[in-house]
Amino acid sequence: MKKKYKNDLERIDAAWKKLEPLLEEDIQIQPERKFTLFSPKLLAAAAVLLLVAAAGILFLKDYHRMISYTTKYGETARIVLPDSSVVLLNGNTRLSFRKHWSSSGDREVNMDGEAYFSVKHTKTDQKFFVRMNDHSSVQVLGTEFNVSKRKEETRVVLNSGKIALRMETADPAREKVITMKPGDLVEYQPAQHTYIKKVVDPEMYSSWKSSRLVFEKTRLKEVLQQLHNTYGLNIQVEKPELMNMSVSGSAPTQNIDLLIKGLSEIFHLELIRKGDTLIVTSN
Repeated sequence: MKKKYKNDLERIDAAWKKLEPLLEEDIQIQPERKFTLFSPKLLAAAAVLLLVAAAGILFLKDYHRMISYTTKYGETARIVLPDSSVVLLNGNTRLSFRKHWSSSGDREVNMDGEAYFSVKHTKTDQKFFVRMNDHSSVQVLGTEFNVSKRKEETRVVLNSGKIALRMETADPAREKVITMKPGDLVEYQPAQHTYIKKVVDPEMYSSWKSSRLVFEKTRLKEVLQQLHNTYGLNIQVEKPELMNMSVSGSAPTQNIDLLIKGLSEIFHLELIRKGDTLIVTSN
């Protein structure tokens, strides 16, 4: 006999009570799963990645690291570049370049002072640049040349091979490029953006690398300027007209006192050194 319900709500409630035991049997309680973000394997992998990244950063920093060499007054130095090219630095000179050079890109050094370059030619015809802080540069494939960048003047003398002296300006239309051949000398004044080109004996301008200074109708003014640039001597001249004297000859550079004595004999003048000051007087 069916049970009678007062209303539909009572009938539905009774039906749910019959179904509840069946529903409880179908429900399966899932075991709790623990998830750890920093598991041992994950931590090990992260550590390896960090080590690789750190090693890569250190490698890149070392690869692009700049190397600098500076000579004192009266000091010379021989530097071998990453491509085996050789640079001889005169006194009071600074040279810098990247520690590593690629086998295909440009080779580049920065220089201030005076240096003699013996550039090695590469199979891939890599360009070689000597850059100075007056916005001038020397471009070369393989050659030997002397560069002097002192204060307001740059002088380049080509011994062998072929180079191009580039004189840059803020206005690209005024940029000048001078192609030089052996024996050419170019003196560049960046302030006036002017230059002088002439033919000389190149060995005379690079004689310092053989521990001698060679003069050929050289004015005393130029010689004294060289002593100031290379040896840091302050110059005092008794009579201004002495600066126009010219002479031919040579003097050793191993010892500054011997050099001064040699110059005294060549110019027939009295050169007296007092500390860092050189006094020039007539006999």
